[in-house]
Amino acid sequence: MKKWSFVFTMLTIAILAVSACSPAPAAAPIETAPVEAAPAEKAQSESTIKAEWTQDYITQVPPIMMKDPYLIMFGQTEGAIPYTYEEAVKLSGHSCGATAGAFTITRKALEVLYPDGETPVRGQIRVLAPGAEDQWYIGVFGEIITYITGAAPKTGFIGAEFGEVNDVFVRRNKMIYTEEPTETQPPMMKWIFERIDTGKKVSVQFNLAVITPIATPERTAMGKKMALGQATPEEAADYIKYWNDRARFVLENADTLDGFFVVTVVE
Repeated sequence: MKKWSFVFTMLTIAILAVSACSPAPAAAPIETAPVEAAPAEKAQSESTIKAEWTQDYITQVPPIMMKDPYLIMFGQTEGAIPYTYEEAVKLSGHSCGATAGAFTITRKALEVLYPDGETPVRGQIRVLAPGAEDQWYIGVFGEIITYITGAAPKTGFIGAEFGEVNDVFVRRNKMIYTEEPTETQPPMMKWIFERIDTGKKVSVQFNLAVITPIATPERTAMGKKMALGQATPEEAADYIKYWNDRARFVLENADTLDGFFVVTVVE
């Protein structure tokens, strides 16, 4: 009996040893949720996305450097930052003679108000428009000028506690439109910019009548055809060239063509 008990014990030990040496069954794969990028990584990735412009000149216009007291006070920048034609195009929805004209009007006014390399300050500028905001394209010009200078109409930021003690933080009512439309024709309109801290004023007149290619009734009719999607590929290509050539004309001739932009210091 003892003999059989001994044999049974030895067989049990052998079976246990073999089991211990056998490979364990593969574990089921653990499902994990996709790892999302951290906010900082996402922001960095998104900041590298650039507009794919098909008209190179849009990004080739030198920017207007501005200081904004808000950005500096809140520690969001330490000095001047660029206000670009590219962003003005995004604001207005397209590049054209008017967009290029508004950007250039602002640049020329600021060059006189802040001479010798002095950096213009947003909120330190008041602008008198040559008419009502819904007259002709005056409001379109005004929006681009507001983007650059910070001078806003009655919808602008009042400045809260900051504006109560320092007028540079007030943006409201620094873009001033007339109550009623004026009779002044666009080529004769003058935008008046005032530097609030010094009282210096300058007017800028933009004679858009000299822009080429000329806007003819035929071009207007083709514009309507473009808007309806009825232009042939050849007509569309021609119209696109015409449209962008007008914007290029403004940007390329702004500083060389006599009488195109007339800048006058207002006494």
